[in-house]
Amino acid sequence: MKLSSLLLAALTLGGAVALHAEETAREAECFKTSAFFAPPDSPEYRKYAPDRTIAVVNLAIDVTPDFTNRTIAAKTTITFKPIAQPLPELALDAVDLRVDSVKSSEAILDYQVANDKIIVTFAEPIPANKEAWVAIEYRAEPVNGLYFRTPEMGYKPGDTHLFTQGEQTEARHWYPCPDAPNQKFTSQITCRVPDGMTAISNGRQVSETKDTATGLVAVEWRQEKPHANYLISLVAGYLKKVEDRHRDIPLAFYTPPSDINEAQNSFRDTKDMMAFFEEEIGVPYPWPKYDQVVVHDFVAGGMENTSATTLTDTTLFTDATENIRSSEGLVSHELAHQWFGDYVTCKDWSQIWLNEGFATYYSQLYAGHKHGRDAILYSLYGTARNIVGRTNASRPIVERRYDDPGELFSYLAYDKGGWVLNMLRAQLGEELYRRSIKTYLERHALGSVVTEDLNSVIEELSGRSFDQFFDQWVYHGGQPELEAAYSWDARDKLAKLSLKQNQRIGDDVFLFTFPLTVRFKTKAGAVDKAVTVKQKAEDFYFALEEAPASVRIDPEYTLLARVKFDPPAAMLDAQLEDAADVIGRLLAVESLSNRRDKESVAKLKKTLNHDSFYGVRVEAAKALRTIHNDEALDALLASTHQADARVRGQVIAEAAKFYHEKVFNGEIESLGSEKNPEIQAEAIEALGAYAKPEVRETLLRFLNSTSYRHSLANAAVRALRTANDPAYIEPLSENLKEHESAYTSRGFANALEALASLARDRDDRRDSVREFLLGYVNHPRRTIRLGAINALGALEDSRAVPVLEKYSLALKGSPEQSAAANALRRIAATRRAVEGLGDLRNTVLDLQKANGELRRDLKTLEKKLDALAPKTEPQKKRPPAIKSPKARSG
Repeated sequence: MKLSSLLLAALTLGGAVALHAEETAREAECFKTSAFFAPPDSPEYRKYAPDRTIAVVNLAIDVTPDFTNRTIAAKTTITFKPIAQPLPELALDAVDLRVDSVKSSEAILDYQVANDKIIVTFAEPIPANKEAWVAIEYRAEPVNGLYFRTPEMGYKPGDTHLFTQGEQTEARHWYPCPDAPNQKFTSQITCRVPDGMTAISNGRQVSETKDTATGLVAVEWRQEKPHANYLISLVAGYLKKVEDRHRDIPLAFYTPPSDINEAQNSFRDTKDMMAFFEEEIGVPYPWPKYDQVVVHDFVAGGMENTSATTLTDTTLFTDATENIRSSEGLVSHELAHQWFGDYVTCKDWSQIWLNEGFATYYSQLYAGHKHGRDAILYSLYGTARNIVGRTNASRPIVERRYDDPGELFSYLAYDKGGWVLNMLRAQLGEELYRRSIKTYLERHALGSVVTEDLNSVIEELSGRSFDQFFDQWVYHGGQPELEAAYSWDARDKLAKLSLKQNQRIGDDVFLFTFPLTVRFKTKAGAVDKAVTVKQKAEDFYFALEEAPASVRIDPEYTLLARVKFDPPAAMLDAQLEDAADVIGRLLAVESLSNRRDKESVAKLKKTLNHDSFYGVRVEAAKALRTIHNDEALDALLASTHQADARVRGQVIAEAAKFYHEKVFNGEIESLGSEKNPEIQAEAIEALGAYAKPEVRETLLRFLNSTSYRHSLANAAVRALRTANDPAYIEPLSENLKEHESAYTSRGFANALEALASLARDRDDRRDSVREFLLGYVNHPRRTIRLGAINALGALEDSRAVPVLEKYSLALKGSPEQSAAANALRRIAATRRAVEGLGDLRNTVLDLQKANGELRRDLKTLEKKLDALAPKTEPQKKRPPAIKSPKARSG
């Protein structure tokens, strides 16, 4: 259905207004419900670690999973001692556990099972420091915390397995526990599985025995050093492994059998990483073994369970991807956690940066160790851009105002936390920094920590106060937003650097005080000058022998800041050519991206083809896309022959963001010659913008192709969605019916949303697509279930509302409830836009009616004037008739 430009504009405006109103309503709701905006006297305003009424000594779980029915039968025994005072009752976190019995070493008066607790009341309070135990037998069908992957859910029969996830508070869904990070205890897990299955948990395996009566094999693991509750892990099922050793530490990498061929690619650097971390940190790996277990459809990227990390299957890759795909960052991050997060653990979630910031930074340190200093600097450059590119970022790293602890697992804990460590390392020097971190770990080994524990060690060993450092960088938000201006006084041979801090200063963001190095490069060499910046605006003067060829602010990249500095063109050229300064070259590329002249394009093209570091070449490709003129496109298309697949893929991806016949031809050519599936996928996706007969044939061919993790078909699906041609509805729906098992869960969910998008504006196909999507809203795989709900929102069909309303009443805070609520909002916004269109039509009709009445009134007036005109004076001109206005068409 085509709309006139007026109605289309009105519809667009109506939709925008409706969406704005919806956003406003949601923001208002957030203000009402979020603890972040709660009044200061509200007990929900700030969150702290819970009281520890007991010290847990040991937690033992004996669990028998039923893979067919996706249930468990278990017994959890908790050994503990009351702290400081007698304990009248024990409250344990537990959700949806059907309790069969509760026993204890002490007499029990009663117990009750509440919505999220099991409360055991003792006949007499247990005296302080007396060791006691409580044993709870129960059954469960976990929705969170423990996840099955079985044939009944659409997974390969030979890959049947289960896995658990504790962080942040999911453990309570499969066993009763004190579910907070400030409790540490030993643990033992016994899992009873069918013969032929493997069970993996924390610590060391102490036994494996077969029960002749049941045929099940009982595998027992013991974690003999205390660790936090959320780090308890169990993975059980059909698994295969590759192995190695680091010193006397066994290393293993497990996958479901169908994935074992790709295991070595992800496992291969583990041994080198462990050796590097031991040397860099100065503390030996603290656990008896290190297992990594890949599971299907993991709920995160990776989870650093003590000695038994769980990894997503999306980390696996084939050799065909060359160096585009790698597990290095994920594997090194989770391994670093074995020290930072497991050996020492944040006391409460507000301190999560002590886990995640350290893991992020030490992963970057490993990248520098393996690939050279440019690699760590490029990684820091990427995280810095992620941080400083945000507006009004006033939230601190340590934040106690939150509703759900998941809110704290953000760029602040990871990227900014890593940058805090990078600045500390720079200010302390590498040797003192290493000694400080080693002391911090040894002093708090197997314990809980807060930021002040790190600060106190640094102050003790350095003799310097770091209160201001942590106050401005960790306990308050933002970062310096520097504006710099340079000038040269030839008479006095003085370089002048003017600095302004332009960040919005308030209660949450400070005026920063920090050391800063300025490097002047002259013919005689580099001269570094150190200053301390602490004012809103300051001028600094530096005596030099001659005018510098380049000026670099923070040349070693040790300050997290947004810096606006536009050096003269000659300096920028020198910076771009400086082979020893990768950050300088990256910043020069960034500056050139803001220019559209031919000379700047030529410089970027040269950089793209000849810079020594792949990251600079990647950024040059992005810069040419940003310039986005004909010369920039030609430069990209002339630069596709790159030996480094990462650069080659980036060039293809950036060229695809242009719409041009040359791009189309280039993508078709690339598909004919390129063997790397990651780059092929970029070319396939780009074709969606071109409505050509040969495109349809190509996209349908790849839609029905086979590839590792169905990557090429996924790219074809994305291209179909971009094409937005309803002719693709039928082939896509048929493909989904016939090849569901070939897709990953995420790939299939994305395809459902693509199908809905294609049918959204087709009244003749919307019903059939809606019914197709409804067939997946109860799918046993949560990812596909959520994809179907999201797709119903993308379809924007009001007839899906009754179904979505049922899911909006799901468990509060569940992914299903959130997805349904978003889908309903999207449909409501569309409905309001259509209603607005109807109002506009009515307005047009009213105007047409009013214009018609005006015309009739004018005709009546003309007749009256004619009747009143004198008949005897024909020579006089009659007054001109008043022209009626033309009615405007809608």
